Amino acid sequence: MRPLSVAVTLAVAMLLGLVVTVPGHGAAVSPDDTDGDDTGLHLLREAAAAGRTHRYTGVVRFAVERPGAGMASARVEVSGADGVLTVREASAQASARRVDPGSPAGGLSAPTPGMLDALARNYHVVSAGRGTVCGRDSRIVEARRDDGGVAARFWVDESSRLLLRRDVFDGRGRLAGSVAFIEVEIPHPRRDVTPVSGSSAAPSEAELARLRARGWVFPAGLPNRLGLFAAREEERDYLYLGYSDGLSVVSVFVQRGYLDEERLTGWHVQPRAGHMTWTRDSFRQEAIWASGGHVYTVLADAPTDMVDAAVAALPHERESGFWTRVFRGAARLVSWANPFA
Repeated sequence: MRPLSVAVTLAVAMLLGLVVTVPGHGAAVSPDDTDGDDTGLHLLREAAAAGRTHRYTGVVRFAVERPGAGMASARVEVSGADGVLTVREASAQASARRVDPGSPAGGLSAPTPGMLDALARNYHVVSAGRGTVCGRDSRIVEARRDDGGVAARFWVDESSRLLLRRDVFDGRGRLAGSVAFIEVEIPHPRRDVTPVSGSSAAPSEAELARLRARGWVFPAGLPNRLGLFAAREEERDYLYLGYSDGLSVVSVFVQRGYLDEERLTGWHVQPRAGHMTWTRDSFRQEAIWASGGHVYTVLADAPTDMVDAAVAALPHERESGFWTRVFRGAARLVSWANPFA
């Protein structure tokens, strides 16, 4: 198995990484009875604003669930200033990369208004007590499913309102991953931040109809409340589709043509959700397959069970004669930075 490259993982196209356990983090304490849904969402809106206005430096540990391979983890140095997050692998040879803190590449440390709106639509967002991260007092916010299960937990710094830790859980309540500071310095913490507001409009029915009339085949939504927040044709060559429930992002790239197995160096065939797909050893969840004269590439920041359901819901065909002819390469497709732009 090839070693994981965190520098590559945290490039503009890379997705959120998450950690199983982080030394020095405290557990949640009993909820504050005076808090509620409005308080939890308000705290996350303040955290989103703080992530774009505060200056800070630190070390973040990432890990992500990989299908059939457990959790992969890594550590990066980060610094935030003027709404831009700079990330660098914790090694002398690593180069720094500047990313949007509201993108998966930035660990969703400053969620966009569109993502927070989707989160509020799909989950009960509540304040759930207090804890500590890196010795800093924090407010805990939970996103809960209709059955009361916790889908995600956030630690928001009490003094600065920066988001210090984010855990995501799958449908069975297992930790699918998290991203958390293990060292952090905030030179001028302040709580007087203006919460982010506004929303991101989903593609209109007219726009979706136009794309389908051009021969693109795609669903308007995916299982687990993954709604379509972006659909745009790039250079009439491929289609980008973005789906999210407010916590996870599943990006789908559709290209006209057929797969060329010889060009998929480092990839291997693997069954997923009852279908044969191409995958590779990576820090992210990804899959490629062909169907109906199109190639589908999935990149996801989401629990494995959610990605499996998404892959199953996308178009597939019989595998006979499946891997043939043209593949233009997924790498050039994934230059997106902010999924809700």
